[in-house]
Amino acid sequence: MRRSLGRLTAAGVAVAIGTAFVAATLLAGDVMQRISYDSLTASYGTADVIADAGNGDALTEKTVDAVRATPGVKAADPRIVAPYVSMSAGDRAISQTLVPVASDPAFDTQHVTAGTLPTADGEIALPERAAERLGVGVGDTITVSYYAWQSAGGADADDAAAASPTAAPTEEATAGATGDAATEASTAAPGEDEGTYREVGADAEVVGLTTDPTSAWAQYDGAALATTADTLLWAGWGQGDAAPTLADAATSQLLVAVDPGADTATVIDAVEDVLTASGSTDPIVLTRDAAAERALSGSDGTGPILVVVLAFAAVAMIVAGLVIANTFQVLVAQRTRTLALLRCVGAVRSQVRGSVLLEAGLLGLAASVAGTLLGTGLVQIALLVMQNADLPFPVPTVVRPTVASVVAPLAVGLVVTVLAALTPARVATRVAPIAALRPADAPAAGSRAGRFRLVVSLVLVVGGALLLAGGVALSQQILVAAVGIAILGGAASFVGLLVGAVFWMPRVVAAIGGLVGRLGMPARLAAANTGRNPARTAATSTALLIGVTLVAMMSTGAVTARATLDDELDTRFPVDLAVASPYTADADGTAVAEALPAGTVGALADIPGVESVAALARDSVEVGGSGNVVDALGITPAQAADVLRDADLVAAIGDGTVVVPRALAASSGIEDGDTVALTRSEGGAGSAATGTVDLTAAVVPLDDWTVLVTPATLDAIGSAGTESTAWLRVADINDSGQVVQQVQDLTADSALDITGAALERALYQRAIDTLLAVVVGLLAVAVVIALIGVTNTLSLSVIERRRESATLRALGLTRRQLRASMAVEGALIAGVGAVVGVALGLAYGWLGSAAVLAGIADLQLRVPWADLGLVLAVALVAGVLASALPGRTAARTPPVAALAVD
Repeated sequence: MRRSLGRLTAAGVAVAIGTAFVAATLLAGDVMQRISYDSLTASYGTADVIADAGNGDALTEKTVDAVRATPGVKAADPRIVAPYVSMSAGDRAISQTLVPVASDPAFDTQHVTAGTLPTADGEIALPERAAERLGVGVGDTITVSYYAWQSAGGADADDAAAASPTAAPTEEATAGATGDAATEASTAAPGEDEGTYREVGADAEVVGLTTDPTSAWAQYDGAALATTADTLLWAGWGQGDAAPTLADAATSQLLVAVDPGADTATVIDAVEDVLTASGSTDPIVLTRDAAAERALSGSDGTGPILVVVLAFAAVAMIVAGLVIANTFQVLVAQRTRTLALLRCVGAVRSQVRGSVLLEAGLLGLAASVAGTLLGTGLVQIALLVMQNADLPFPVPTVVRPTVASVVAPLAVGLVVTVLAALTPARVATRVAPIAALRPADAPAAGSRAGRFRLVVSLVLVVGGALLLAGGVALSQQILVAAVGIAILGGAASFVGLLVGAVFWMPRVVAAIGGLVGRLGMPARLAAANTGRNPARTAATSTALLIGVTLVAMMSTGAVTARATLDDELDTRFPVDLAVASPYTADADGTAVAEALPAGTVGALADIPGVESVAALARDSVEVGGSGNVVDALGITPAQAADVLRDADLVAAIGDGTVVVPRALAASSGIEDGDTVALTRSEGGAGSAATGTVDLTAAVVPLDDWTVLVTPATLDAIGSAGTESTAWLRVADINDSGQVVQQVQDLTADSALDITGAALERALYQRAIDTLLAVVVGLLAVAVVIALIGVTNTLSLSVIERRRESATLRALGLTRRQLRASMAVEGALIAGVGAVVGVALGLAYGWLGSAAVLAGIADLQLRVPWADLGLVLAVALVAGVLASALPGRTAARTPPVAALAVD
């Protein structure tokens, strides 16, 4: 091992990288589970016991009081979380999660940095970030908006809310309501009080600012604190005129603190008895740790992630195995005379085989230890980076290795190394010393081993191709099953190609080598040398082919998915981005659109990446007498040409025309070219109408419920509308994510709604880019290991051709020409693997995209030219660089010394 340290180091690096991958994956899985555990338990405070009424049963004040009166119970609080509570100050508005102030310090989850916690109704404590967004501090007053029930002919809603506050529909459900919704809310069933829900603004004094040191509410961007009564009121829970109660919140979880000295198990039994006596059919009462483990059991999402990442680790280890096998072929070739001499002096075959396998075992163990330490170090570095980032979850400070995260990488590295060395060990003992000087030939298709390999390869390739084709064909009918069949078929066919690579890969190398050989003497030598040991050349190119195929497949799938989803979004949304003010209720309870805040349109137009902006008037109209009351937007043909991408949609807009989306047309019984009546609606069906015009319907393939008319048409029905919507066109759709982020930042402190194709496009682009980056990063490990294999193959080539190289040098071949031949050989081996991998990746990427997307949208096949070109360039350059050390060794060996070898 000391004499072959350099060669063993290369193989050790391959094993270490693979085992580091495995170790890092397992440790990362443990970290994700700890993050999930800590995120959940942080919201418990330091509660000792977590109780749940079970089966969706809601807690009541009576039940909570009974638990508090239980012997051994120090305190008990229901776990109430009210999301999306609307708060505003001046012209700034936010949605903030709200929780009640804890009745006992054991349930505290936040730290007060200024002021105090609320002690009376009408007081609120805000997270520092929320206070900053609203521009308020301790002592200031904010407005909390919620909905209250107003009985028909009853008192004013504000007075009613103060006297007997009630819950109402959530902000999301009410904000987008039009006249029909308002009418339905105002009409009671027979025997019930008539009335409507109205938005109410309640003043709340900011008495404190808080931080969240344990990230208990980080997923909500913090949580505001108020009294329990205010939390129930402002959340909009409850029914009718009665004040909201704990039962209206439908919470079933209870936090319990145990008295010092009390037996926790006894308290758990007592609390369970109380819940059962209160009507709970299947109460669950557990300790804090047990409750967290139960909540996360099978639902923390880390299992599937670990399986996927470990699959990539398996790819890396398979490639490492090919590299190790080639490495030990190098060692066996180097030691041919030594092994033969050992046989001559009495060493038996088992001893020679054992020496090779022992060396492999020691190498595998040492490299696996190094890889495990490397993987642990990488995860620790990642944790340090994450701690300095503003992440919405608590991050552990140190890695805590488990038995599995240590033993598994060591076992995998050791087993793979020894298995990969079996063939070289067999060659070292079974081949006669004189025959060992010749390279081993690839298994012939006519031999017994060759026939078996060929049959297995053909069965896998043909069967996999049929399954893949079947998956693509079924994608229109049964999407989930089709994707599963396609994945199985793709995997089978790819494995078949790898099994049979020893038959077809050398022929591909020879064919491309014949073309390269025309470039001069070094190129001809390189092309000839690749055919000296076709089995080893095939193994080396195949190792690289695995990683390149998967990288090319993911890149092709990503660019095809982008193009397909872009086309689909263009049929669903008329514009890249729409920014609209929400609906509010007027004095009569009717939903009306607010105007855009002053300066909004100009600020949107100044955002980099926004090509044009159009401010549009909006009003509610009834289309065709169908009873469908929808939004109508007034847009001029010039504005349409500036902001719309669909030329047909632009051409359809004009005076005397109403553009009707396909979904609305189908619901209203309208066909393209029909004459329809457009009526302005005030409060929905049955309300007074101020104007009606007959227009020609232009039905367009949009999945929307908004009709488009010109401002002149709005004037004709008696309304200029409210300028409450702005349409934006993005200069480059590939920059949608950046533009959307800037628009969201601009409107973060307002109640403006953002919709449009660019928003959806930004979401899926971010998802695709993130997935692609992760996958390519994981596969890069396999590619790096494969390139180490190219270096080893070239090193073996130098050993085998030592005398030949010396003879050529003696006949006039220069050192530069010898190094050039090695460089061409390295580029040829790596280049063939990369070219074939790109071709296979392109095919698999297209077929996979067809199986996944053909049933969802019209497939748009694309080729990622830049990505594929980069892969080829990296492979060629890496192949040339891999030849540097072997070429230097061959060129520096004096011809006389090389010829002196027996």
